[in-house]
Amino acid sequence: MLLLSLAGLALLTLLLLLADIAGVPKGVVNGFFLVVSIIGYALIGMMCRTTIPEEYFVAGRRISAPMNGMATAADWLSAASFIGLAGLLLSDGFVGDGQHPGGLAYLLGWTGGFCLLGCLFAAKLNRSKSITLPDFLGRRFDSVAVRWLAAWGAILCSSVYLVAQIYGIGLVASMLSGLTFELGVFLALGGVLLCSFLGGMRAVTWTQGVQCVVIVASMVALVIAVSLKTQGHPFVTVAAAQSLPLIQERAKQIESDPAELATREVISQRMSDLAVKIADPLHARELERQTVARQLAKAKAENAPLREIQKLEANPAWRETSLDRLVGAWQSERGYLAQAIDRPVGFQKPYLSGWNPGWNNSLALVFCLMLGTAALPHILVRSYTTATPAEAERSIVWALAFIVIVYLCASSLAVLLKSYVLTELVGSHLDQLPDWADRLKLRKLALLSIQDYNQDGIVQFADIRLFSDYLVLGVPEITHISAVFTGLLAAGALAAALSTADGLLLTISNALAQDLYFQTVAPNAPPLRRVMLNKILLMVVALLAAWFATNRPVSILFWVTCAFSLAAATFFPVLLLGIYWRGMNRMGALLAMVSGLGITLYYIAVNHPWVQMHLQLQASDTLWLGLDPVCAGVFGVPVGFVFGFIGSKLSALKN
Repeated sequence: MLLLSLAGLALLTLLLLLADIAGVPKGVVNGFFLVVSIIGYALIGMMCRTTIPEEYFVAGRRISAPMNGMATAADWLSAASFIGLAGLLLSDGFVGDGQHPGGLAYLLGWTGGFCLLGCLFAAKLNRSKSITLPDFLGRRFDSVAVRWLAAWGAILCSSVYLVAQIYGIGLVASMLSGLTFELGVFLALGGVLLCSFLGGMRAVTWTQGVQCVVIVASMVALVIAVSLKTQGHPFVTVAAAQSLPLIQERAKQIESDPAELATREVISQRMSDLAVKIADPLHARELERQTVARQLAKAKAENAPLREIQKLEANPAWRETSLDRLVGAWQSERGYLAQAIDRPVGFQKPYLSGWNPGWNNSLALVFCLMLGTAALPHILVRSYTTATPAEAERSIVWALAFIVIVYLCASSLAVLLKSYVLTELVGSHLDQLPDWADRLKLRKLALLSIQDYNQDGIVQFADIRLFSDYLVLGVPEITHISAVFTGLLAAGALAAALSTADGLLLTISNALAQDLYFQTVAPNAPPLRRVMLNKILLMVVALLAAWFATNRPVSILFWVTCAFSLAAATFFPVLLLGIYWRGMNRMGALLAMVSGLGITLYYIAVNHPWVQMHLQLQASDTLWLGLDPVCAGVFGVPVGFVFGFIGSKLSALKN
C-alpha cells in the first residue's frame, strides 16, 4: 500500500504538472490535491473499519517496526513541524536574539526526545500490554485515582495540541481551496473522522503510513525543486551551504545601513508611545480618536483614495469600543515591534557573545521539548501496537530517520528562502516590489506585510513581517517554481496536520471512554459497547476542537510548545520513577502529577497577555529567571520529581 501511495503521488504530481503547463487554473490544480488527499485517507479508514477492541485500540499489536515507525513519524510531524519550522528558522535564526530561543532549540529538543523515548520507555510500555498511558499508570500503581488523574492530564495535553492541529488544517484547507477558514476546518475534519472513527488505531496506523509517504515525499520534492532553481543542482544541504556566505555578507550590509538604523529608531519611539498609551488607555483613546477624526475629515474633503481612508478607520482606537480589546491590540503591536527590532537579520544576531538570557531560554526549551516528546500520550501509545518490545524500540529508530529527513529539508529551505528575502525584497522600492511579494501580501491569508516606518519608500528589514506559522506555503511563489508544488506542499501539510489530529483524537476519546468510564464505572461492559462509546466520544471531541479552532486562538507554535511542557511536567517524572524505582507508590504518583501539572499551568497562565492585562501584571514581575512561558516545564518537571519522591517516602513510613 505504501509503495502504491508513493507511485500514486508521483503520478498525480506529474499529471498536474502537465495540467499546469496546459494552462489549467491554479485553483483547480490545488483544489484537486485537497480533494484527492481527503478522499484517499477516508477510503483507507473505511477499508480498515473494525469493531474488535484489540484492533480498534492497539491495531492488534502486530504492526511491524518500519510501519510503526512511519506511523509514529506521521503522528509526530504535526502542522507546527511541517508548516512552521522553516518559517521559524528564517525569522528567528538558529540561536535566537539574545532574549528568546532560536529554531535550533526546537530541532534539538524534538529529535532528542525520541532518543529518550527509545531508551527509557518504548520497550517497557510494550511489555505492559496496556491500551493507554493512564491504563499503564493505573495498573502500575493499582490505583483508580492515578488512572483518573493521568486520564485528565492526557486529555488536557492532547486537547491543547489538537486545537493547534485543527487550526493548521483550517489554514491549509482554506488557502488551498479558496473556502473560508471555518469551512476549511470542517471540510478537513470530515477526513479526520472517517479515518479514526471507523477503524480506530488500525485505520489510523495505515492512514498515517500513507501520510508519512506524502509528508516526506512532498518536502523532499519541494526542496529539490528550490535547490535546482537557486543553485542548479538537487543537493539541498549543499545548496544551503553555498547560499550562507551571500546571506552573511548581505546581513552585514543591512545591519550597518543608515536607513535600517533609522527605521529601528522610529520603531523604538513607537514602542515608547504605546507604553504610555497602555499606562493610561482611557485618556490615550480619546486623544487618538480626536486625531483620527481630524485626519478622516481632511482625507474625505480632499477626496483621498479609499485605501487611505480605510487605513485611518482601521486604527484600533477608532474601531474598538472595548477598552480591554484596545489595550490588547496595543500590547500585541508592541510585542510584534519588539520582535521586529530584536530578530537577527541573518541567522545569528551580531555582537551576541557570552552568556545571555537567550541561552537560558534555549536550554530550557530543549529540556522541555525532549522530556515532553518522551511523555506525549499520543506518541507513547504507538509503543503498544508492535508485537514485541524490541520491535517497539526499532520503530523509534525508523521514526527518527523519517523525522530527520524532514527537518534537514526544512532547515535547508529556511536558508534558501532567507537569500530571496535579503537580496530581492530588502532594499526594493515600495512601488516596485518583487512580484512574489505583491502576491503574498494580497492573499486572503496574507503571508507578508510591509510597513514603511521611516517613510523613505524603501523596504528595510525591520519593515517586513513574515507570517512564519505558514510561510512555507508561499515557497513556490517566492522561488518561482511551478504552482503544482503549492498543491503538493499543501497536501504534505494537510497530511501532517491530519495524521497528528487522528492520533490526538484517539488519545482523548480513549481516555474518556476507557479510563474514565469503562475501567472504573463499567469494567464488565461488552466489547461492542466499548468501541461504540469510544466512537461517539471521538466525534464529540472533534467537533468541540473544531469549534475552538475557528476562534483562532494564537499561533500554532505557541500552543504546541505549551503542550510539550504540560506533558513533560505531568508524565515524565511519574513514568521514570514508576518504571525504574521500586519505591514509587500511588501517593508519590499522585503528588508528582498534581504538583508538576499545577506549577506548569500556573506559569503559562500567569504569563499569558490576556491574564496580565486583566490583573495589571508586568512580565518582569511574573517571569522566573527570565524564562518564556513555553518553557514552564523546566519548573514543573523538577517539582514533580521532588514531590513524587517525598510523597512515596512519607506514605511508605505511614504504612
